[in-house]
Amino acid sequence: MKNRWEPSGLVREKRPRRPLRAFVPPLLSFVGALLGGALLTIGMTPGLSALLIALGLDIQRTQMLTALFCCAGAGFCGGLVGRRLPGALPASLLLFWSAYLQDFIGAELQPVHDPGGQLEPLNVGALLHTVLMLLALALLTAFAGCAIGEALARVLFDPIAQTWQRLRSHERPALATLQETAPLPPSELVAPAAPQSRPLTLVGSWLLVALLVASLVLAAGSGDLFLFAPDTGIHTPPVIQTAAGRPSKGTVVKDSFVSPALHGQRRSFLVYLPPSYNTPAGQQQRYPVLYLLHGSPGKIVDWITGGKAEQSADTLIDLGKIPELLMVFPDGNGRPGATSEWGNSGDGKQLLENYVAIDLVHYIDSHYRTIPSPADRAIGGNSMGGFGAANIAIHHPDVFGFVISLGGYYRAEGLIWGSNPAYRRANSPLSTIAGNRRSQRLAFFLGAATRDQPYYSDTLQFAQVLKQLHVRYTLDVEKGYHSWHVWETQLYHALLWLHWGQSAHFSVS
Repeated sequence: MKNRWEPSGLVREKRPRRPLRAFVPPLLSFVGALLGGALLTIGMTPGLSALLIALGLDIQRTQMLTALFCCAGAGFCGGLVGRRLPGALPASLLLFWSAYLQDFIGAELQPVHDPGGQLEPLNVGALLHTVLMLLALALLTAFAGCAIGEALARVLFDPIAQTWQRLRSHERPALATLQETAPLPPSELVAPAAPQSRPLTLVGSWLLVALLVASLVLAAGSGDLFLFAPDTGIHTPPVIQTAAGRPSKGTVVKDSFVSPALHGQRRSFLVYLPPSYNTPAGQQQRYPVLYLLHGSPGKIVDWITGGKAEQSADTLIDLGKIPELLMVFPDGNGRPGATSEWGNSGDGKQLLENYVAIDLVHYIDSHYRTIPSPADRAIGGNSMGGFGAANIAIHHPDVFGFVISLGGYYRAEGLIWGSNPAYRRANSPLSTIAGNRRSQRLAFFLGAATRDQPYYSDTLQFAQVLKQLHVRYTLDVEKGYHSWHVWETQLYHALLWLHWGQSAHFSVS
């Protein structure tokens, strides 16, 4: 208890009670976030989804990004209305759960099969880790949205509130002014008490800090969710029964060498070695080789992580549906500022085509047990890698016998070619294959998806040119988008399509 002086005498001051209105701002934040997020989900989700798909994203990543956007919008509304994180964050997470996460978990709990119909067992630990990453992303986006909403509220509403308080202060009665200005007796003068932080408030602040730090750590490993798909790694490869004592899985090794075509630059790459490669029985065996090029942006692990190339090869080999093979995954990243297109640049300073078709092929044939002939050598890729595979093979039909182009395009794009139209035409498979009779002996596997524009139309156009030239090709059209789910299926089909040593005996289909 404290004493204070009033004109009527010494008055004993009661301990102030925490007013009920202290709970109003968090409640306003919760309601504002929930309603605002719901309106965003209903009103903006269709348009935003259409935009993301038009930009080239598949439906899985589109749904995830749309839900995160609505989560950020919910946090913004909560911060704008009530300016309280404890109210806005739970509402935003509740919206994220109801609009996206519960459906995602339900879909992953359903049986999943590979393109050949083999069951892919659920990895519960991977699913839990993915769910935690998604929740961490939702919390961080909601926190950012709430912070922006709170800052905007200060700018918009604080000047109005301050002006209203000043106007009210000028209308106070004289008695109130006298009470405020009356001096206290010396015996009653007390120094102002230092503000005391409530223990519960302090604990809550540290819990929020810990939650944000944990979310940042979890979100740091979420790159594959955006690059490939939210369900990446949640299901494990099919279990195939093999003969006793025979390895059922291949191995992936990392290698590198100095490339003369790249002016002495050392380049790393991955190599898939089939199950028998390191066994005594396989020491005398030689294998065909498939080179798989990534898209842009991309890296050497893309075809293993996103395209499940290793898993598909292991499964088909174990089932006895394809012969054993090597697969090589090179790095096609060039100088900053422009995509490499897996080509020789117009200024001659970046010769990635020569690196793949000459340097890398020579190194693989020299250091691994390969069958060094075009009929036992294939090149493939997705998107930019699909373009690169077609462009390189047409320029080097004496090196490669098979081409696998998935979601690719067939005209030279990008800045890497320079401004010379003739050089662009010389690197456009749609134009060059007609004038290169030797390249017309290649066999093409073309993959496209019905919702993947403009690549779907590009692929159909290129297939029509191949048909007119009587070039051997197979066209695989899947329902879907520009996505790894489509390319995983089409690579599986392409591995079955490859007939090593028989490239000259394909028929047009």
